[in-house]
Amino acid sequence: MSKKNFLFCAFCIVGLGVYAQNQNKSDSIKMSGYIQSQYQYFFIPDTVGATTNSFATFSGGNFVNRFTNQRFTIRRGRVNITYYNDVNQARFSFDITERGMAVKDAYFQYHEPWLKSIYIKGGIFNRPFGQEIDLSSALRETPERSRIIQTLFPNERDLGFAIGLDSLKSITSLFDLSVCMVNGNGTNYETNNYKDMLGRIGFKLKKDDKSLKAGFSFYNGQINHIYEPVDTIASNTNTKFYIYRFQNITDTTGRTNKGFVVQLDESKAAGRMGKGIERRYWGIDGEVKFNSPLGLLTIRTEYIWGVQPATVNFRDVEQAYIIYSGMNSFSPSGPVLGVAWPMYDQPQPYNPAMVVPTNKFHHTFVRNFSGGYIYFIQNIFKTNHQIVFKYDWYDPNTKVSGKEIIYDEALYFNDPTYIKPYLSPADIKFETYGIGFNVALNKQFKAMLYYEHVVNEQAKIKPYVGDIRLGRMPSPGFENDIKDDVLTIRLQYKF
Repeated sequence: MSKKNFLFCAFCIVGLGVYAQNQNKSDSIKMSGYIQSQYQYFFIPDTVGATTNSFATFSGGNFVNRFTNQRFTIRRGRVNITYYNDVNQARFSFDITERGMAVKDAYFQYHEPWLKSIYIKGGIFNRPFGQEIDLSSALRETPERSRIIQTLFPNERDLGFAIGLDSLKSITSLFDLSVCMVNGNGTNYETNNYKDMLGRIGFKLKKDDKSLKAGFSFYNGQINHIYEPVDTIASNTNTKFYIYRFQNITDTTGRTNKGFVVQLDESKAAGRMGKGIERRYWGIDGEVKFNSPLGLLTIRTEYIWGVQPATVNFRDVEQAYIIYSGMNSFSPSGPVLGVAWPMYDQPQPYNPAMVVPTNKFHHTFVRNFSGGYIYFIQNIFKTNHQIVFKYDWYDPNTKVSGKEIIYDEALYFNDPTYIKPYLSPADIKFETYGIGFNVALNKQFKAMLYYEHVVNEQAKIKPYVGDIRLGRMPSPGFENDIKDDVLTIRLQYKF
């Protein structure tokens, strides 16, 4: 952690402590947190390495380089500082690990003083969608959230305002509701004028050890696609970036296949100011708890479907290394929309020193997706031991599957009649089967052993040799199921 970040964190802690001492008796401040120390072993061929996209990404992040497939790490070192009274709450959360320090939460929540049920919230907070996002990493029975949640909602949080009904404080405890407006870029800077709306309505019943939860969630947002109508660099390289949508393709020889096709008119309509591309999700979730012959059994599930735009920040999407590692289905976030001045009106010759390099254009690929998860959590009688089974899946492109997903380099470059489908590993369905064992040694200390068996859809994408010198990582291809299982051993201490 840098000295600047350390001093900032210390200042917040001391400042809030001094502030709390001068408040009314009903005002309180609480510090809490947890440390997750873990060991991971990644079962993947040495020739590929754990830096390859789409593998260890979803098990706590890729490894540092391709020469490492096991590691010790502090997965989360969370510090929470909460101020609260009868109607107000403010929270700061920091994550401190060997990778540095990051702000996780920074928000206030104010309840109206009469029923103490309706609230308004502002700042950086978890997006109210489904169950797994809002389930604390300290309480969750598996090391990480599901692949689909990590893909659609990276870092879980966003920046904006929310209003809602808190069922814990309302007249009725049957319903809870949250609706919010956010930037849509996670915790990154806002980069366009579009604001995303999302929310969840939930229902729950509880009697003794039995409980039932159900909910419906929605997300309605847009990302900005910019099409620059003229070349902007001295070499006259084409800098036009396009919108691609999925459809059936028939070439001049009568061959038919499925793939992405440039939407030329739609792309041109975007112009320099950009055009909003739809980003829409729907979700249903549920949870039931009851006593089985072995003890308390929890079944938790969620299903999500919708339309997901994804950006490709490379000029030439026909190159093999881009097909293998540059294409993705992640929710776009961060300052990637547009090029800083004076790119458009610069005098010739082009001077790259005049251009701020942080922002860049992108191609936009639009896909229909679906996915979800289901947990089976079995407590062993009345002990502190717990067995966990989890299945999750993510299909980033529901309109194509299996051997229909093809990348044939010979056709791409040698057959002028072939209409390139631009299909890639970003269109492959992944399923994860997890089994784990948890034990709470006391109120603060918990141990976890968890194994993930990851299965990919078998497609017509051959292995890729790559060129490490150029940063083009190799890939085992997707003609067979890749050996990419993960073992996690975690110790967690709460305070």
